[in-house]
Amino acid sequence: MSRPLLITVIGKSARDPEDPVPPQAIVAAEEVGRRIAEAGAIAVTGGLSGVMEAVSRGAKSAGGLVIGVLPGFDKNDANAYVDVAFTTGMGFMRNTLTVRAADAVIMISGGIGTLNELTVAYEDKPTVVLEGTGGWADRIRDIAYKGVHLEESGRRALHYAATPQEAVDLAVELAHTDARARRGGQLELR
Repeated sequence: MSRPLLITVIGKSARDPEDPVPPQAIVAAEEVGRRIAEAGAIAVTGGLSGVMEAVSRGAKSAGGLVIGVLPGFDKNDANAYVDVAFTTGMGFMRNTLTVRAADAVIMISGGIGTLNELTVAYEDKPTVVLEGTGGWADRIRDIAYKGVHLEESGRRALHYAATPQEAVDLAVELAHTDARARRGGQLELR
């Protein structure tokens, strides 16, 4: 039985009006969500506002399924486009669940919570950074070792995309490659 890919999108929330989500991130996130659905994958987000809501809206516009992994206990906290609201009661610790559920991760913009999710994803999930969306997505290359590693050993690598289409195509490709490598016993991602 073949299961659909789960593509988790991490990104900046809109919870602080004094620290808004960049408009280009919202536009890109909605297109990413739409393209995830068009690829036959399931969109997974933190289920709240900002990038998460835009991804959800985009996926729903293309008839996709959206899973929201919520920090609290109330399913009603999910944005209006979430189909499956998974409550955790874990606060920011839910970031680990959000990315560990994924077959691949796409980062759009991002504040400190997104940076936390990125470091968790980097451990064992193929991760694509959509540049040009502001926040950490536009800074991470400058601070990463050789522009792609979050640790000195270089065992894992970040991947970069310039457009939503490229980000989704790359995430899907990497998810399939990673699944084949895991079945073959090779966990190394490059």
